[in-house]
Amino acid sequence: MTEQYLFVYGTLKRGLSNHHYLGSARYVAQGITQQRFALYTIEYPFLSKSPACYQVRGELYLIDAQDLAQVDVLEQHPSDYCRELTSIIADDGQVISAWAYFHPQPRGRLLPRGEFEPAQIAL
Repeated sequence: MTEQYLFVYGTLKRGLSNHHYLGSARYVAQGITQQRFALYTIEYPFLSKSPACYQVRGELYLIDAQDLAQVDVLEQHPSDYCRELTSIIADDGQVISAWAYFHPQPRGRLLPRGEFEPAQIAL
């Protein structure tokens, strides 16, 4: 089965509440978006294409189609989040095209920097 790269920046990261939805996905590396985006939070974090504030940090995984479909259900793709390809710079400097979940409309509280911490949800 063909695996694809997935970039996660919120509750899908290791040790957080939704990580189990990644199923058998394999952790590859820490990464940062090549482009600048905005990271917002309400009850959960989400990535927005505007305004272009900062590069966003997260984790890269290799994921199969079955597990990716499971994450699509969690993220309510395409009715809530939209899964799109974006360029991620892995911690070894390699640029990788990976899926990431974007929210089409900025809303909630803009985070001050491009890295989500669980405590930011309650703020």
